Amino acid sequence: MSIFLKPYVWLVVGVLSLSFQVTAVTVQFNSDRNAACWQVIEQRKPGFCRLYFQFIGTKPDSVYADQASLSNSMSEYPVKRSSYPTSFQQLEYALQFFQYSAQRFKIRNNLVFIRSDDGSVQLNMGILTSASGGYSYLLAENESQIRQLVADLQKTDPQSTRYQRSIEQLFQN
Repeated sequence: MSIFLKPYVWLVVGVLSLSFQVTAVTVQFNSDRNAACWQVIEQRKPGFCRLYFQFIGTKPDSVYADQASLSNSMSEYPVKRSSYPTSFQQLEYALQFFQYSAQRFKIRNNLVFIRSDDGSVQLNMGILTSASGGYSYLLAENESQIRQLVADLQKTDPQSTRYQRSIEQLFQN
């Protein structure tokens, strides 16, 4: 009897192929609502603003994150993200971190842009532990990364899962 005729072989093949396909959580940034924030970003003066987004399509039901697992991820995330040698890898890691978090937890519906007095910039996302509290994570730290991240978050293509195992480890107690 051929191995291809056994039903359990096809079941295993099907499960394996499904595990490698990750549907992206897609967001859309409202250009009218975010116009003032983009002006702040382009002015290159110290300040902060919020880039608001909404989820497109279906977003899996999510829960408030457990504070214990977030406190671990909070300390480990910057180390893991910066351990990748290229800006592209760090950005890809941040994008997959956003995707992973959005699929599992309640997150704020905006990204916070901050420009310090010394000119350094950052874009942060927030994962909620309750209706009023949560933790903030750095996604991008220069203007080109910010623009690329905003563009990539709006793509509906399936996302890579290259860093998923590393990201999952962040949330283990």
